[in-house]
Amino acid sequence: MKMCIKGIGVIGGFGCGSQSLEEAVINQIRPIPESQSFEPDETAPVTPKLVADTALLGQLVPPKALRRVDHYSRMAIIAAYLALQDAKEGAGMDEGLPEPMGVIVATGMGPTAGTLDSQSPDAVAADLRLSPIQFSNSVHNAAAAYISMLLKIRGPNVSINQYDMSVPLAFQTALDWLEEGRAASVLVGGVDCFSKGLCNASLGTQNRKDGDSGRWPVPVGEGSAFFVLAPSGEKEGRYPFIQDVRIGQCLQDIALPSGALFIHDGSGEEADLIGRSIRQAVFSHAYGAFPSSMALDLAMAALLLKKEGRNALLPHFDFGPDFMKTPRICCLKKGAAGDLGVIEVE
Repeated sequence: MKMCIKGIGVIGGFGCGSQSLEEAVINQIRPIPESQSFEPDETAPVTPKLVADTALLGQLVPPKALRRVDHYSRMAIIAAYLALQDAKEGAGMDEGLPEPMGVIVATGMGPTAGTLDSQSPDAVAADLRLSPIQFSNSVHNAAAAYISMLLKIRGPNVSINQYDMSVPLAFQTALDWLEEGRAASVLVGGVDCFSKGLCNASLGTQNRKDGDSGRWPVPVGEGSAFFVLAPSGEKEGRYPFIQDVRIGQCLQDIALPSGALFIHDGSGEEADLIGRSIRQAVFSHAYGAFPSSMALDLAMAALLLKKEGRNALLPHFDFGPDFMKTPRICCLKKGAAGDLGVIEVE
């Protein structure tokens, strides 16, 4: 069963909204320093500046309702709100989308980042920081709960935390819900928050790509991307269809299609896995790499294949005559445990 993308909402270091993402990619905007510098007496790197500004949320939701919402959940709410708004504008309607609508939030680290960065190495000092609000924001499904409450979505709700594989599993779940009739539409997306603590810890491990420690192959970032999905039986919209979602342990399990463009974050072994001769693209300079950044890769794929925007965006990239004739994009993710996830868009 195919899924139709009705709306897209994104937020990251590039700004808020699909237009900001397109401009960042086209203009090669790099909000992060090219290299991390160290002082002789320092053990921590300079904090990357690819962080999302969530000030827009105060214009979308009453500020009183946001008093207890942390940065991690704010990013998810903004992306979800923009996706719903985009879907309604595309359908030309002021009323709500088909109900019941399900909510699926994919995250690699969840609220762990905020929890770690707020704790002190001194256990006594850390205890003084504990509060009911901090605890409520640390639970696994905090972002999904806030989305349902603030956007008044009453359908099924689930959070998926499978680190690198969270996004493909979330879209597979969305596909299952639509096939089984559990939801008439699904709001699904990924979100992860930058953590200085986790980022610094990563410097002590070997780089998976070139074996060098103390260097990132791509910038570490944060952000969120959400999508409104509906069954493919509906009329064709502005965005392409999600043809398939595949998860496996090897290339034979996921059967990669020939002639497709592959998008990945450039931080792992994806390029070597599928072969250097295969046409590939990396857009992580605009939003960084993090466990759920595959959601932003998928947003880029949808924008590249967007009906009215294709002529404006594609000329900036040479993907070859085969792609222009039969445009098909596969977002690829290889997990730390060797799992493979593919979301195919056409």
